[in-house]
Amino acid sequence: MIKGEIFFGKNYKHPIVFLREKNSEQFIGFIITKAKTDTYQNNIALMKDHFEENDEKGNKFRTQFINSHFVKLALIKKNDFGPFTLTGKLTEKGIHFIETHLSKAQPVFWNEYIKK
Repeated sequence: MIKGEIFFGKNYKHPIVFLREKNSEQFIGFIITKAKTDTYQNNIALMKDHFEENDEKGNKFRTQFINSHFVKLALIKKNDFGPFTLTGKLTEKGIHFIETHLSKAQPVFWNEYIKK
């Protein structure tokens, strides 16, 4: 996996963006969702120019900007939640935007976050 690549895993409802490897069994990433909600007020809007439209062969990526937001959390994801399917990629501008917002975030597991 490469920083900024967007994946779907077998046990995930939302696309996952890879940021970095944590260890041989886990990685740090974040999820993309469609909007800010009453439950999740910390979702941040993304922009169209944060997403690559096509892969290097010119094929359109499955994950495109459509009112996309990201959950402002650095999440610990398990590699065994794969297999993962590449469905998109962030632009350099998108990666920089995310890293700016998550620069002070301590990575957590989703189930730890929702208990708060």
